[in-house]
Amino acid sequence: MIARGFEWSVAQRYLLARKNDLVISVTALLSITAIAVGVWALIVVMAVMNGFRAELMDKILGYHGHVLVQGYGGKINDYQDILKDLEQVDGVVKLMPFSESQVMVTKEGQAWGALVRGMPDDYFTEEKLNVARTVAGNIEQASEVGGVVLGMQLANRLRVTAGDTVTIVSPNSVSTPFGSTLRYLSFPVAAVVEIGVYQFDESFIGMPLPEAQRFFRLGDTVTNIELMLTSPDAVDDMGPTIAEVVGGRAFVRSWRSLNQSLVGALQTERVVMFLVVGLIIVVAVFNISSSLFMLVKDKSPDIAILRTMGATQGAIKRIFVTVGLCVALVGIGVGCLLSWVTIANIEGIKNLVERMTGMDVWDPAVRFISGIRADVDWFEAGLTIGLAVLLSLIAAVIPARRAAKLDPVEVLRYE
Repeated sequence: MIARGFEWSVAQRYLLARKNDLVISVTALLSITAIAVGVWALIVVMAVMNGFRAELMDKILGYHGHVLVQGYGGKINDYQDILKDLEQVDGVVKLMPFSESQVMVTKEGQAWGALVRGMPDDYFTEEKLNVARTVAGNIEQASEVGGVVLGMQLANRLRVTAGDTVTIVSPNSVSTPFGSTLRYLSFPVAAVVEIGVYQFDESFIGMPLPEAQRFFRLGDTVTNIELMLTSPDAVDDMGPTIAEVVGGRAFVRSWRSLNQSLVGALQTERVVMFLVVGLIIVVAVFNISSSLFMLVKDKSPDIAILRTMGATQGAIKRIFVTVGLCVALVGIGVGCLLSWVTIANIEGIKNLVERMTGMDVWDPAVRFISGIRADVDWFEAGLTIGLAVLLSLIAAVIPARRAAKLDPVEVLRYE
């Protein structure tokens, strides 16, 4: 299928067009550009989708864990015994008992709904909280001063920073001599952090577990136990074992069941985006066919002369298939180079576009995560290149067969 010997020499002449072949050379250049744009768009879009999915899942799993043990009625009374039993399970790398309660947090007339997560004192570090960065204050001081850690978006809505005080209002009422009333208490803000997921950043309040147990009147109980395994996929094998260890003391949920709709939506979007953007390559290969048809029409006398000199139909076919594949391979190479440059500078390109247009092209309120990330899946990149080569080959074969079937007598009759 690839030219060899004199066939390659002829293919080279057709690829390096002369002055009188200006129209054909422009068409070939447009074909290269179209293929390059298609490959570039598909690789970059899929890399951004992969990065988005990986970043989102990393943040969600870092916040909720791989397995969540939840108490019946919202409480786990004997959580210390459950922790000791779970520590014996192979493959469990981290255990964290915590409480989680919905509240309203206020500051000087500003109010917002939030989730208070009461955590053990030794979890108040950047690494264990799995935060992207500390915006203000010191996370470790929260356990020392009995303060709280706020998500960045929540702190912005309340217009507070480290060192300020916020009032947390619990929806659980308490009895007083004057009737029932809501329980509320002021806490100092020890730190403001960015988790990296917008919904978490606008609702997260981290509180030392003893303070949360006291404020929400939980006693010596927690509402959940978070488990981190060796890998997220290990939950399929270890889930039944963990459920058996916990027994009837609580119920067990995996990250797949907690985020089932999100995982399904991301997978569907991944496939659809590949198909939709892949259509650009399908459209691009039509340019190769059209340029080769023009080349065949222009070089009909040359083809007839080659046939009369003894060139076979197979040789003619290989010449034009080689020309089409060379155009496609140059386009694919340019597309891969553009993809590499784009992915390597994706954050800078985003910032440049935002400065030029004045638009927030990566609004975290819409995209869920605060930063753009691109991860190349080499299988997908190889599939993209293979698809482009295959479609280009198909597009080149059709005009090549027409060239091979030209009748030299008919062509040379009027020359």
